[in-house]
Amino acid sequence: MKLKNILYICLAASLSLGACSDWTEEERVTYENQEGLERLVPLIEAQGEEDLTPTQREYYAKLREYRNTPHVKGFGWFGNWTGKGTNAQNYLKMLPDSVDFVSLWGARGNLSDEQKADLKFFQEVKGGKVLLCWIIDNLGVGITPEGVEDRREYWLQKGGGDETKAIEAYANALCDTIDKYNLDGFDIDYEPGYRHDGDLANTQTIAENSGNTKMWTLIKTMSDRLRPQGKMLVMDGEPYFLSPEASEMIDHYIYQAYHENSTAGVMLKIKKGEHLKDWERKTIITVEFEQYWRTGGVERYTSADHPEFSNKNGGQIFDYATLDLPSGKRIGGIGSYHMEYDFKNEPPYKWLRTALYYGNVVYPGDYQQ
Repeated sequence: MKLKNILYICLAASLSLGACSDWTEEERVTYENQEGLERLVPLIEAQGEEDLTPTQREYYAKLREYRNTPHVKGFGWFGNWTGKGTNAQNYLKMLPDSVDFVSLWGARGNLSDEQKADLKFFQEVKGGKVLLCWIIDNLGVGITPEGVEDRREYWLQKGGGDETKAIEAYANALCDTIDKYNLDGFDIDYEPGYRHDGDLANTQTIAENSGNTKMWTLIKTMSDRLRPQGKMLVMDGEPYFLSPEASEMIDHYIYQAYHENSTAGVMLKIKKGEHLKDWERKTIITVEFEQYWRTGGVERYTSADHPEFSNKNGGQIFDYATLDLPSGKRIGGIGSYHMEYDFKNEPPYKWLRTALYYGNVVYPGDYQQ
């Protein structure tokens, strides 16, 4: 199945299902190969491929193949995840098929049985990837046991009093959590320039022999654990603090391009990272849906290349999805913060889904890896 056909089907499916706010009823289509089925299981209730029709299995197999082709990737920070109930907004499996990977916002592990089942379906049937994510500013943040009075001393003891070994112990503990719950990697939220500095995060260059050697140690330890397993390590926030050497250990540079109101504005931000390895195709730019989910990004956005997007709802995320960088290569991916808020639109996930359709089908680009 061609890329264009897959994305067209994804968009068409969203339009046909848009009238059902919870997506709990099966699509009113009868396939020839459904004869003999006792019950058509709604997607929200499906636990695995055994609950799907042959046509659905074939479709998702082709979708998994599509994930490995060059394209504008779909991404988002996914919050309010429960994996249970009748509200499709709380399920990974009900995200648009054009979403390639997500970072869990607010999760620290300790997944429920329902979350584990939802995660497994999203990974194995839809071919999506799911990362842990939180702000990394201080040693031990996110997983230091409750009740520990001195966080730093706790991890120094883990490292036998050596700070470098303490950072390695912390990095390995993060990887242990990823392995325990069969997650697909980690998203380092790195924002020292936005008042999230600490003993691991500062505005010096992240490098092995100069600048921020502590964050280098964390990144290298995690990369050595995760990437040989085919798992991901990405950095969001201010990835331009990476040295070229450090960037080789990062799969994507994700920018919070929330309040830029023009193509020139977002280009100014992401070009701070043009020294990073493969910066164009590894760059992902994101919009903010905690506030702007109704309008698909900031209002009064001006697109340099697509005047049809300017000063219209959706203009920001549509422009991001179709952005061509200085060499002519298309942007690596787009996403949104609190992507689940877009579910409230009609049809659900209208802005992200349509933007990816524009970036991959309507306005095709150079998708070199």
